Amino acid sequence: MPNQPIPVPQADAMVASYVSYMTKHGINMTQQTLNVSFTTPELMAWLDQVKSFTDEFRVCVGVYPDGETKAGRITAIIWPYKGGKPATWPADEGKGGGGSSFIPPFNEGGLSP
Repeated sequence: MPNQPIPVPQADAMVASYVSYMTKHGINMTQQTLNVSFTTPELMAWLDQVKSFTDEFRVCVGVYPDGETKAGRITAIIWPYKGGKPATWPADEGKGGGGSSFIPPFNEGGLSP
């Protein structure tokens, strides 16, 4: 069921299935990203700042592009959405209309391994 906690054994089985799947396809998982961690104070500060302008958060999978120090590594991006579209900051008081600048997604978590 979506949008609720799941039992730890179920989560462990999902991770193990992912590792098994990738290994079967010739991927050495000791050299691949298994998780992306975010520190609680920084993530919570960002969530508190943007939550009133969103109705969902999408966790997107991405790869650092060439030229980055983490080039080729998988990462997770937490992207705020509202009404099925990337969320925007509210319009400035007195200017009318909706927000025009997108709320930046959250990234730069710690990669493991």
